[in-house]
Amino acid sequence: MAFSSFTWPFRRRAGPSKPSAAAEGKEEDAEALGVTPQLLDFLRTLSPDAFKSSALQLHQGASAEAAGELSDWQQRHAVLVLARAKELAKVRYDLCPRHMKDKQFWTIYFLLARTYILPYELRAIQKEKVRRMETDNGKSKDVIAVEVEMQESKCSRESQTLPDDSEPEGS
Repeated sequence: MAFSSFTWPFRRRAGPSKPSAAAEGKEEDAEALGVTPQLLDFLRTLSPDAFKSSALQLHQGASAEAAGELSDWQQRHAVLVLARAKELAKVRYDLCPRHMKDKQFWTIYFLLARTYILPYELRAIQKEKVRRMETDNGKSKDVIAVEVEMQESKCSRESQTLPDDSEPEGS
């Protein structure tokens, strides 16, 4: 049996040269997950030694076990960044599990890449909170927006009808 007869999930498929709507959606996903050209440039500079030295600092400081599990956003980011940054995938292959556990690798990765991905992660957390609030209230986003607008207009009408403090009341 020839090696080429095996299917490989990461094999590039021949397709149209124009970016499709799915490809554009993937680019939007990459942006939402913080996989930007700046992050990819930074990841090209990382070496196994950077992870090893950070592991020593983590071991001397706080425990890597205390970091906890990766969030849903972090898991999606990790999958995408491994697909886009082959250099990081190679570093991970070299380090795990021989020198460190996978959990420790990702803890160190998110610490090293923090300045590049923190705004995107915070935005995802905020969106998740809004989504949860919407489902808890059983209201759609439009209903909440209308309620906010109604409250704002009510407040502006009340401020217009308040008596002016500049005129004396006894006059």
